[in-house]
Amino acid sequence: MIRKGADFMKSIKEGHHGEVYYNGEKVNDITESPAFKAAVSTVADYYDLHWKDEYKEYLRVYNPDVGEETSVTLYRPRNKEELRRLRVGISKIYDFYKGFFGRSPDYLNVWTTLFYAHAEDYFGKVFGSKMMENVIEIYKEAAKQDLFYTHAIVAPMYDRSRPPSQWEDPYIQVGVVKETSEGIVVRGAAMLSTAGPYSERLWYLPNIRRDTDPRYAVFFSLPTESKGVKFISRRGFYPKQEFGEFEYPVTSKYEEPDAILVLDNVFVPWDRVIFYKKPEEIEGFMWHTVNLRGWFNWHFVIQHYSRTKFLAGLAIAIAEAVGINNFINVQEKIGEILIYLAMYESALVASEELGEQLPGIYRPNPQISIAISSMGMKALPRINEILRSISAGSSIPVPAGIKDFENPEERALLDRYLASKGLPSLERVKLFNLLWDTIGSETGMRYEQYDRFSRGDPTIRWAQMYTEVYRDRKQELIKMVRDVMDQMPNPKA
Repeated sequence: MIRKGADFMKSIKEGHHGEVYYNGEKVNDITESPAFKAAVSTVADYYDLHWKDEYKEYLRVYNPDVGEETSVTLYRPRNKEELRRLRVGISKIYDFYKGFFGRSPDYLNVWTTLFYAHAEDYFGKVFGSKMMENVIEIYKEAAKQDLFYTHAIVAPMYDRSRPPSQWEDPYIQVGVVKETSEGIVVRGAAMLSTAGPYSERLWYLPNIRRDTDPRYAVFFSLPTESKGVKFISRRGFYPKQEFGEFEYPVTSKYEEPDAILVLDNVFVPWDRVIFYKKPEEIEGFMWHTVNLRGWFNWHFVIQHYSRTKFLAGLAIAIAEAVGINNFINVQEKIGEILIYLAMYESALVASEELGEQLPGIYRPNPQISIAISSMGMKALPRINEILRSISAGSSIPVPAGIKDFENPEERALLDRYLASKGLPSLERVKLFNLLWDTIGSETGMRYEQYDRFSRGDPTIRWAQMYTEVYRDRKQELIKMVRDVMDQMPNPKA
């Protein structure tokens, strides 16, 4: 079943979500809460895209793994052409979002499909037939019901100098409290669960490199409406009461609420557990057989390619509107953005052409995907810096809002003094409101912070290009140096 936006809205309105707290109060109707209303509406738009004529051919596909039509984001690519089809479909979604709204349903759909593709060669081989069956059934449930998943993966920062098992309370990080014949009971918290308050399902996948205590080595899928699942949301960045889409065109559509996930002695049935008590197997999960890191970085590249297209367009529009597009220093800065854009586009094509054919799936080249995604941790904040530089003081949003244009006396002044070389006053204000919401508002700064750290510490990620990503190719690179050295003459005896 491919759902429509109204189906998703109905599910959330009926309470198929976790217990949500916002600003000291429990939220009963997520769909009407000012803190979540815009995001819920944008998720509904995602589902509706599958029904629009201009998107259908890209987003809908007959899925032989479930025997019916599903979203392409739940389709397992078996060869290069199918991977390209998946990438094009996801690109259509993120072009619609202008590269924002990264915790869209498609993101975890790809994860769920990936786990399914490795049900036998990883989950079955490492954990046995029962967990292999769990992976298969969880995938089929997600695909047939078109569910909205999010995830939580990072322990609260209580004391990074010690592993969580040595903290005063070892259950600050989520861990298994007890086992029963029916399942496990877990307790702890995770952050930041973007979209958690309005998700229907949760993947809990912790970073167990920090602590190999087996109690933390548990990955599972869970309905967010399960007893004891709670979300404490951060402050919303939605427009203040007197302002809206005119003043905050990005915030009003693509603001993504983040939350702390609390699992308060939550019961998880055995049939929803896919990884348990084998912390040493995280390497196969993240880097080798499953290579989740390669896949989610590939997805980031798609998102950020769309965002970079939007940011490049914004830079060009501003430069041409105010007549600075012929300044060589401005051209250089716009050229830098376009270089990043070309690198993203090249990486997406190369990751397909140089992908890896496995028995159950064709995956994008992980070295290329991880490298370009890691580049984005510095490139996207750099693009924001360029936008601040070329717009200078004109980036400050003046006038206050749309009502200034509705006052005839003010409108006459605005039309005379806020017009630019390339745009009338109203269009110029719209353009610079869009700029401010992208680079200066709370939403803009949240996205920049997310771009910097959503894949972890950028120092570690860049270092891992050497220690992990290119580990198996280091000798190949060194050999090129040795070849030259071997041709150099040695001193005579």
